[in-house]
Amino acid sequence: MLSALIMPSSAMDVSGSHYRGSAAIQNAVCVEARPWPVRNPGTGGLPLVALVQSDIGYSMVPVVVAVPQAVDTPFSDLMQVVQAGFGRTMSSLPGVFGVSRQTLYNWLKGETPKVVYQERIRELAKAASLFQDLGFVSTTQALSRALMDGKSFLQLVAEGADGKDMAKKLVSLIRRGDDSRAKLTALVGGRRAELTAYDIGAPSLDERV
Repeated sequence: MLSALIMPSSAMDVSGSHYRGSAAIQNAVCVEARPWPVRNPGTGGLPLVALVQSDIGYSMVPVVVAVPQAVDTPFSDLMQVVQAGFGRTMSSLPGVFGVSRQTLYNWLKGETPKVVYQERIRELAKAASLFQDLGFVSTTQALSRALMDGKSFLQLVAEGADGKDMAKKLVSLIRRGDDSRAKLTALVGGRRAELTAYDIGAPSLDERV
């Protein structure tokens, strides 16, 4: 029975029967073409590739592949990341959105922000995550410091800049300044201060004895 099913129609004697051919499955519109899932040699001892390429009748079949949909992180969770990364300087963030501080806390509690604010929340969350990964503690002074084109981190994010990229630039700028101050302190720390006019004639011993 199996051999009869797979033989080419030209080799089958269907005279005098009520057999009627039907549309083959290969006529269907292919979403993604793949061969039949046969892993061992099939009928006639042909391996899979030869079987598909032969005239026996096997051909590509449509396979619908489900693409997993990305799940958006709730904005309340993103705001928690922002709060953890910015700490006390979160009080400086309402200016990024042009909203009140209470609005930020409403987002923390689960209120859905307007669409116009959503991308900025995502960018701030990326910046906050970087701050935490690098162990960087943001300060109001640092967030207000000119970073690019005379604009601060907060101003740049408010205008739609990439939060992670701006955070990297900010951390690099602050740490370069810290390193420079540390080197300067080490350079002059061991020097004796120069005498001034007020030091001339100053007692070298305790004259009260």
